Amino acid sequence: MLGDLAAGAGPAIAWTIVTSPALVLGRAAHDPPLDLDLAGREGIAILRRGSGGGAVLWDADLLALDVALPPDHALAARDVVEAYRWLGEALGEAMRDLGMPSVRVVPPDEARADRTRASRTVAACFGALSPHEVTAEGRKLVGLSQVRRRTGVLLQVGIPLTFDASLLARLLRFDADATTSLAARTVGAREYVPGIRDEDVIDAVDLRLRERAEAGRAAQPSRPA
Repeated sequence: MLGDLAAGAGPAIAWTIVTSPALVLGRAAHDPPLDLDLAGREGIAILRRGSGGGAVLWDADLLALDVALPPDHALAARDVVEAYRWLGEALGEAMRDLGMPSVRVVPPDEARADRTRASRTVAACFGALSPHEVTAEGRKLVGLSQVRRRTGVLLQVGIPLTFDASLLARLLRFDADATTSLAARTVGAREYVPGIRDEDVIDAVDLRLRERAEAGRAAQPSRPA
């Protein structure tokens, strides 16, 4: 996706919904212990993504969004943490539009402190907070990760409609306390808005992303002819 971006182009946005589940591991020096027998029985593939962060259970109830930016774009901040800010704010606005309660975009200092408290569940992406992710009533509702290349920045978003904390915990071999903590830390959109559809979330997010993209184009320095 990054290879297709031309200098000066606007964001390229793509949504993905899978029909076969996978446990997607982030880029890391060491993988967490996995229950491969359980994964095989459940028909769950083990995959790896190019971005960092913890493991994600990607099933039909997880909406995945990729936002690719050329390196010269106004929204492609050079600072890795700052690069998430505009996206987290747009996602937070979309979640409020959808009726999610007590929506917050997590400040960087709060996220860093949370990772210490979440030491038992940090192997799961949704088991710990990262800067500018989105919570509802203090529970993680939107996860973020990032890939940076010479050709641009790829921001990746995961929005669960339902969140199967029990299955993810078993795949990651969590003990009972970590399983309970993971369930308390996470939430799917349908827990707050029963019956919400994929297209409802996609439309709400796309609207807010278009607003931010237009603002980014307005802030883009003009190129010499």
